[in-house]
Amino acid sequence: MDLNSILYGVASIFYLLVGGKIVSTFKKRGDRAPTWALPVIAVGFLAHFWVLQSSIFVAPQTVVMGFGQAISAVCFFCVLVLFFGALYSRVHALFAIVLLIAGVGLWAPLVFPTEGNPIVGADISFKLHIAFGLIAYSFMLMSVVQALLMSTLNTRLKNHLALDEPEGIVATMPNLMMMERILFRVVLACFIFLTLTILTGMVSSVQYFDALLSFEHKTVLTILSWALFGVLLLGRRIFGWRGRRALMLFWVAVVLQTLAFLVYRFVLDVVV
Repeated sequence: MDLNSILYGVASIFYLLVGGKIVSTFKKRGDRAPTWALPVIAVGFLAHFWVLQSSIFVAPQTVVMGFGQAISAVCFFCVLVLFFGALYSRVHALFAIVLLIAGVGLWAPLVFPTEGNPIVGADISFKLHIAFGLIAYSFMLMSVVQALLMSTLNTRLKNHLALDEPEGIVATMPNLMMMERILFRVVLACFIFLTLTILTGMVSSVQYFDALLSFEHKTVLTILSWALFGVLLLGRRIFGWRGRRALMLFWVAVVLQTLAFLVYRFVLDVVV
């Protein structure tokens, strides 16, 4: 067994261990994650970072970004963001679910090895383009988890079930308005990094193709998703959009952004 496999195992076990432990604290209202959780997660994402960067930066000025690497990187950035978020505020249910997803998703480079051609001669603008895109996907994943948690809480409240639950994941959630506020903060972060992704993509496009934009499906779908996220945030800010209308725009934007890269890479690296 090589070092990379050992480090994958360490990161996966630590993520799943802490995620499972946080879920177990849902049994009693007011319980918090144990004090040892954050140090264990820190060791986990350091191990995750080591194997992830070695699978992406395979040689100087050479980048490999396939479906597996993208999934693992998205999981890494999610854990990293929520780790620092947990230092300042409670991100209980969201963190637990993301850790469980990351504990499985970090294995993606081994499960879906890419045979595509590596990108040689990648400069700083292209590397930033990739990094901003992955971070945007990370915030998108967090927003999806948050939206599902919020929908669960909303359904339980409408059915008058949440009030009868002294324990469980719903009992540990903040009120619905706070959940909605968190969701839009995450969407805003996703929008900001999508903007940076598009801008750095323009810089790279000018350098490599001598054109401001390459109008392929990835670019078009990304811009459409970015525009919908922008409309959603403006609607929320100006008109106070919430509920079904806001969630409909949110899910359409998520689907478009998922199709823009992840589905595209999955088809190329796994299906074809």
